[in-house]
Amino acid sequence: MVRLVVISKSLSGLSHELGSRWITIGRAPGNSFQVSDSSVSGQHCEVLFRNNELLVRDMRSTNGTYIKDTLVTEGVVYPGATLRLGEVELRLEVTSPSAEPRPNAITQHHANGGAAFPYRSNGVPTQQVQVLLVDDSMAFLELASEVFDALSKSEWKIHQASGADQALSLMQQNAIKLAVLDLNMPMLDGTQLLGMMHRRHPESKLVILTGQGNEKRRAECLAAGAEMFLEKPITRDGLHFVFNVLNDLITWRQREGFSGTLQQVGLADVIQIECLRRNSCILEIHTNEVRGEIFLESGNLVHATTSAGLGGENALHSLLSLHDGQFNFAAFRQPTQRTLQGSWECLLMESARLRDEQRSHADKTTFLSRPAAPGSATTTKPTEARNGNSTESHTPKPANGNGAMPAELEDNFVVLRTYDGGWKSADAQSK
Repeated sequence: MVRLVVISKSLSGLSHELGSRWITIGRAPGNSFQVSDSSVSGQHCEVLFRNNELLVRDMRSTNGTYIKDTLVTEGVVYPGATLRLGEVELRLEVTSPSAEPRPNAITQHHANGGAAFPYRSNGVPTQQVQVLLVDDSMAFLELASEVFDALSKSEWKIHQASGADQALSLMQQNAIKLAVLDLNMPMLDGTQLLGMMHRRHPESKLVILTGQGNEKRRAECLAAGAEMFLEKPITRDGLHFVFNVLNDLITWRQREGFSGTLQQVGLADVIQIECLRRNSCILEIHTNEVRGEIFLESGNLVHATTSAGLGGENALHSLLSLHDGQFNFAAFRQPTQRTLQGSWECLLMESARLRDEQRSHADKTTFLSRPAAPGSATTTKPTEARNGNSTESHTPKPANGNGAMPAELEDNFVVLRTYDGGWKSADAQSK
């Protein structure tokens, strides 16, 4: 048996048996080991007994956590040694060998060579939905991961991070669909971390789960990009409720999607909006003849490809020249190659220039003449050129739909095919 025993006189005899899980120690109800002393913080520290030693993590307590009178944020206590929380001393007592860690626990070492802490893994291959839990409490991460894994029937692949640096690294390495953040974090608080995640990974859904919420912080987080602001539960039943809310958020977003018709919205307009929002996504384009993808990462165009075998700028210009079809957004994934360089503004402007050239070539000016009426001769009338040194001969103007000529037009005219399909007189054209 392994237990922590309080040896301070005011609470002498108080003890707690340790198992194979992280437990929290503090003054407030809801801790695994409640120590009711004014020098102990509401949630003072958390501990895990493993491999005949006690791993200790301070939870930013007011009066500190000490091992051998040394203030620590993380440390190790060996059997027979004492641990001090504020003014309360505890001793680690081991009367039988410790149990082996659970088979589904793995160990992750801190980069600075500190203590090793277990991170849960269920041995299931990468799941459809990847979820990141960020909290400074290992006990909460362990409990929440276990409950969410069971309720999702292992359809969630759950990642854990106890600090901002680890959370950002996991976001970079994995296609995180949902990140659940605590506000009370060391070094970089949850609000700042939320803002960084929203800017770097706008495709991920972000939810705040905290026990220290208020209306001001709620408004700040929602304005910074959080989808929801939830109160952190302290029981399994509370975690069931949180899971249901999070699962609904994920599945609703998957059903909602986005699609449109290119006759109503131009692809260039859609791309511009996504780039201005600094989004990361894949724009999928479908027509009867071609399919294509345009990759946007953090507001930059990085790759384009079509089913016709085009890639890079040729693919981008080809897709942007389409006049109708369907498009939708897909979650961003890293492209096999990066074929687009330069700012998105320059790339869109170049595509617009190419489209204008194509349209100009198709709309060349065409001169038309009306056959002379039977029994009449074609008449000509000289018209002075702008330089006054040359003349042009023009054919008679054609009749309108009812056989009469428009009164405002002169006898001599040139018929131009223009964008609006209107008639223009020779005088107007010379001007």
